[in-house]
Amino acid sequence: MWLIYLFLIFVVIALFLKILPFILIALCLFLIYGISLHIRKIRYFKSPGFLEQKQKIADTIIEFNEISEYVKDIPNKNQFIVKDITGKHAHLAHFENTSQHDYKRDKHKKTLNQSNVYSTSLQVVRRASEEPIHYLCKYFGITATEESLKQLEEIGENISRMENTIDNLYQREKQIKTDFNPPKFILKYFSKDLMKELDIHLPDIKVDYTSYIFEYVSAGGNSSQKTTILFNGETVEATAEYIAKKIKSKQTAQAQRSLMTNKLRTQIKERDHYTCQICAASTAEQSLLLLEIDHIVPVSKGGLSTPDNLQTLCWKCNRSKSNKIL
Repeated sequence: MWLIYLFLIFVVIALFLKILPFILIALCLFLIYGISLHIRKIRYFKSPGFLEQKQKIADTIIEFNEISEYVKDIPNKNQFIVKDITGKHAHLAHFENTSQHDYKRDKHKKTLNQSNVYSTSLQVVRRASEEPIHYLCKYFGITATEESLKQLEEIGENISRMENTIDNLYQREKQIKTDFNPPKFILKYFSKDLMKELDIHLPDIKVDYTSYIFEYVSAGGNSSQKTTILFNGETVEATAEYIAKKIKSKQTAQAQRSLMTNKLRTQIKERDHYTCQICAASTAEQSLLLLEIDHIVPVSKGGLSTPDNLQTLCWKCNRSKSNKIL
């Protein structure tokens, strides 16, 4: 039998030696191609044509970088904060599983003190997948109060601004590449280098969506199931509507007015003809103008999310206005 193995080894070695020259040739060709691309890239970025085009879009690049800095200032912590002292002093104690059984996993090891994870029964985990908003509010302390609505509105606003701004940057980057029209090999192999050479600062940022988890782990640790609820814009809006209905009998008008949805934001922009109400800049003149919805009287000063207290502003005017009443 060993003679057969030895024969097979010799055959493999012979075949390898036979095709080795072809492998080396392919590697050399690949290396030459890579070097030639690199040389072409350097020549292109130093060419008069590239430098001239870069100068023509200087203002576009400046505005892109300003928005890149602006997005970093948008609050990106979107977890609902519960006024609960449970676990406040948990760091003063040490938890240890001293069971003698052969546990496959320790359900307390990773989720202890995590406010977005709820360890519970299998029934609750399954029901949470069927009625996510109801169970989210019930087990994570989102109570039917005006304070909860206010916080949900703030979270929803931050998520909307962040999503809108990130998408605007993406569209601007796409437009710059289209208008600049560099050689195809630049877009294919050196897209990041192109942005760097144009002095465009791409922010490394994503929307921070909180995940609320209902988790079940069996007593022996051999079985586990979980339901995860992503607290994105759609979930926040659904939660706000759920809370508003819960407190409807108490303060109907105020509860309903506290709801700020993407649908309402779009309606305000349409009403204002996608035009900034301060500087008059509009998408008719600037297709990628970043528009936001502003409370004329800030929420922090008693303003409500009603159409008469909402206006469309460009991001620069909204940043300048902040929480002031003009």
